[in-house]
Amino acid sequence: MNIRVDASYKEYNGKEVLRIDELCFKEGYVYALMGLNGSGKTTLLQCVSGIEPFTKGAVLYDNCRYEEHTKRDISVMLQNPYLFNFSVLENIIIGLKFRKFNKKEIKKRIESYVSYFDIKDLFNKNARELSGGERAKVSLIRTAILESKITFLDEPTASMDIENTLIAEKLIKTMAKGSRSVVLVTHDLLQAGRVADYVIFLDKGKIIEQGLVDKVLNFPEHKLLKQILNRGDGNDKNSDINY
Repeated sequence: MNIRVDASYKEYNGKEVLRIDELCFKEGYVYALMGLNGSGKTTLLQCVSGIEPFTKGAVLYDNCRYEEHTKRDISVMLQNPYLFNFSVLENIIIGLKFRKFNKKEIKKRIESYVSYFDIKDLFNKNARELSGGERAKVSLIRTAILESKITFLDEPTASMDIENTLIAEKLIKTMAKGSRSVVLVTHDLLQAGRVADYVIFLDKGKIIEQGLVDKVLNFPEHKLLKQILNRGDGNDKNSDINY
């Protein structure tokens, strides 16, 4: 799915928090949305994924407006994902059941995706009893198993240890195979370098730099991004910028 955002902005209580003049998400890429705290990363993800509407503007999904059939092609994992009050297995397959997948296809997908984290021993456990890291793994698998045309992930590995983060990154890469795409909100520069093909960096609700990952992370042009990456003048190395 190709998505195009034109002349769009978002307001909360009359205050503009996000303005996107033009932005495209193309098939087959992993996009990393990055920026300082409060820069508009999550707001952008929510508006483009259809969770929230822009206050004004146009978003086209394969040249069409957001409609009911568009929802089937989009999946979203929020930073604090909701797990239903039943078993881990039921949480993982609930989306497939909603989409009327047959038992054979559901079983096939379970075997394909659960192997990433080896969580079969948790299948019968109530999802509400999981630790933060376990919840994150279950939520990521629940999202990936849908094999949507485009997947939006908001800090999916924030609660994971290093080992599981690296496993999750392998899974995320597979979610952008072929014509599928992933839009990932992350604060981790190293993660962006490992996973993303394209980086979009925001500040104060606007895109200040975007491009292929090697270009943006190794040869940034914007002063703020140079400072964050310690590629500005020598004084930047002691910066306490929080992102």
